[in-house]
Amino acid sequence: MADIKRKATTRPESRRGMTKGQIREERRERSRTRQRRKRSLLMFGGILFAIVFIAALVVSPNLSPQSTGSRGVNTEGHIALDVDDGRGHIDGNTPYAEVYSVVPATSGPHWAGATTPMGLPSPARWGQYDGVLPDEILIHNLEHGGIGFHYDCEEECPEIVKALDDLLPRNPSQYIMSPYLGLPSKVAITAWRHHLYLDEVDIDQILEFIEEYQDRAPESLIQNQY
Repeated sequence: MADIKRKATTRPESRRGMTKGQIREERRERSRTRQRRKRSLLMFGGILFAIVFIAALVVSPNLSPQSTGSRGVNTEGHIALDVDDGRGHIDGNTPYAEVYSVVPATSGPHWAGATTPMGLPSPARWGQYDGVLPDEILIHNLEHGGIGFHYDCEEECPEIVKALDDLLPRNPSQYIMSPYLGLPSKVAITAWRHHLYLDEVDIDQILEFIEEYQDRAPESLIQNQY
């Protein structure tokens, strides 16, 4: 009887005795495992990059939103700078004991925190208010790059209120509107160390003021608050 010659096999011991179908399935499973591992590594790398980037924004003064978003106080606009009353925080939420240089105040000591004697945070949430807000709150909103719309009429002036309200964007971030008692004019538009007095709502002048002075403050930072 002729000797039966066995074919040499190059299969690793782990695959010996497996059918071709089983081997193919094993290869497919190994490929899927590699793909899952690759996706996991890519996802982990993306999360790590996001964490590092956010940390850099918080820690680095050259990358923080306050540095990149703020262009600094505009000293070359068409309206002269108001007196700098500083921007310190008032301890204990007590009212400022001195008189501010400008009405409404455009700089100076102010409250800071989640609660104030008015029952509002400082800075206040952006938007329109029916009641008077004190300078100790309004200043903090200006310090964050906001624009103030204020009005003071001897009698009711719904047309002025409506005209100012119409100028507020749908998302009022960086805009605060409220009545203000004791204005030297019917309307006052404010920004950090700048103010514009008007006896009527002059849209062109107000828009020019906003263009030059919005987001031009020591702590300018767009905040989507409502």
